[in-house]
Amino acid sequence: MNSVKSFLVTTITGGILFLLPVVILVTIFIKMHAILVKISTPLAKKLPEFFWGIDGSQVLAVVILLVICFIGGLLFRSSAVKKMIGKLEDNVLSHVPGYSMMKSMTAGAVGEENKDSLKPVIVQDGDTWNIGFMAEEADGFCSVFFPEAPLCNSGELKIVPASSVKIIDMPVNKVALSIKNFGKGSIEWVKKD
Repeated sequence: MNSVKSFLVTTITGGILFLLPVVILVTIFIKMHAILVKISTPLAKKLPEFFWGIDGSQVLAVVILLVICFIGGLLFRSSAVKKMIGKLEDNVLSHVPGYSMMKSMTAGAVGEENKDSLKPVIVQDGDTWNIGFMAEEADGFCSVFFPEAPLCNSGELKIVPASSVKIIDMPVNKVALSIKNFGKGSIEWVKKD
């Protein structure tokens, strides 16, 4: 039973990560919903009304969207599709402001590991610690983006010595939530060794 649940969760998660770039490029959820409601309305009329007054076509549209995500997740398992998505991200989506942050937050929220994701870090600066997201590490240095609370999409990019950087073992979305809440819960990250 756990293997079936794990398969379903990973497949749907892969589907979400598969659809994310497409959503950003063509705002597919808005257009898809309008199309799916048109398709599901005649089907919903044939279903019994047991949704406590909720429009059955809206519920059916969500179910169809989940099925599409599942199929997308199956496609995402293919290495050819992963390469195609990688090229799309490198050539097009990397120019969309905030895409890397949004992708990292989404991957963290669904528990997906991504080698290209930003890594949450705290960086020691004298007696203080700054919360940031490390983009890369090489030759004893790290490039770290330091967001300005309460937003994560604006801030400052610095190259800092790797010795002053401490990786936080938390998903990006939880660190972003802490930043949104002006650092609530972040003291624990400094105390952990």
